[in-house]
Amino acid sequence: MSLIEAMTMVAGLVYLVLLAWQARSSWQWRLALGLLLMLWLLVADSLLWIGLGLVVVPLALWHRYRPLPVLGGINSQSLRAWTRKLLLLCWGLVTVQYGLHIWQLGQGESPWLVRPDVVDGFLPIAGGLGLRAWLGQGIADPHHPAATITVLVLCLSALLLGRAFCSWFCPLGLVGEWLHRLRTRLLPGEWVPPRWLDWLLRAQKFLVLAFLLFIVLIAVPGAALPGYFTSPYHQAADMKMGAFFFNLTLISGLCLGWVLLLTVAFRQGFCRYLCPYGAWLSLLGLLTPLRIRRDPARCLRSAGHDCDRCSRACPSRIQVHQLIAVRSLECSSCMSCVAACPKSADALHLGSKARRLEPQWLLGLLCLLLLVLPLLAYGLLDIWVSQTPLADRYELLQRLPWLNH
Repeated sequence: MSLIEAMTMVAGLVYLVLLAWQARSSWQWRLALGLLLMLWLLVADSLLWIGLGLVVVPLALWHRYRPLPVLGGINSQSLRAWTRKLLLLCWGLVTVQYGLHIWQLGQGESPWLVRPDVVDGFLPIAGGLGLRAWLGQGIADPHHPAATITVLVLCLSALLLGRAFCSWFCPLGLVGEWLHRLRTRLLPGEWVPPRWLDWLLRAQKFLVLAFLLFIVLIAVPGAALPGYFTSPYHQAADMKMGAFFFNLTLISGLCLGWVLLLTVAFRQGFCRYLCPYGAWLSLLGLLTPLRIRRDPARCLRSAGHDCDRCSRACPSRIQVHQLIAVRSLECSSCMSCVAACPKSADALHLGSKARRLEPQWLLGLLCLLLLVLPLLAYGLLDIWVSQTPLADRYELLQRLPWLNH
């Protein structure tokens, strides 16, 4: 595990501690803090203690000169924006670290930066096969275990929170929004494809998902999984993925060009039309009871006002003002519609029929599922760090152009 990964996971734990402390009431907050402390003592090693110090010390200094804000008082969109920018910064540092690691390895040098294992999160096939082997046969993938854990926690988050990962945590979504915003400055206007074209474009991500599911569930027999995990192609899967986009061929160049075209042309173009993770999370999200809900009795439309602020604010173009509960596959629980609803009405909320889920608690659940659970997998189960020896990785890098299934 790299220091950046450790700091990011620890930051999720620190957020939960702050949330429990600021919301302290009766005995529940003491129980929550006690559980978090117990978990920390079980998983903490020297690297995690260093990560904790690098997170807590700056926060303490900040609090000394400017008190930390009350999390419940932060606007949902401000909270989401800061979360995404911080995570994008972490991903940027991880990308640079991984690039330097591979470059030094390619030069025949011993890298002075460790390989960040979180890059395996971009390997859905390795993660799906690893999860299948782990749950079905009790076999842990020794070469890309972080991919297994990433797929697992994403599935759990989707079952509970729908596609909230896409709008609160995913770095690619934020980069896509920036590229689209740049296009609108150069070529003003919001481009919306006709309904038939929108349907065809959206089908792409489900076709990609179907292909990935075929490989994960059917193409590789269960008896072949142990052998597949030892294959050179699987061991070098992260380097093959990087080479596909950075050592461009005609095919990879056309793929990358198509991705960039849809991303800059349409709002949320990559997320809406291409991302297979988003397609999978949207299908699992159909099972969650937590969704955007509109109270017709409080909605201004029931009083005769022609209000559609929620629909105009929705980045996924969902007609929220016409729905009681949003069950669209494109809803990512970004809460833009909730923030746009007039405060005098307060007609929208995220949650179940009986209870609301406030944005700070939504972020807390995401931190628990996507940051703290991987931390536990690393500390308790020893499933996160790749066991591929550096010498083997160097040899695989030299053979990379000739590796195939």
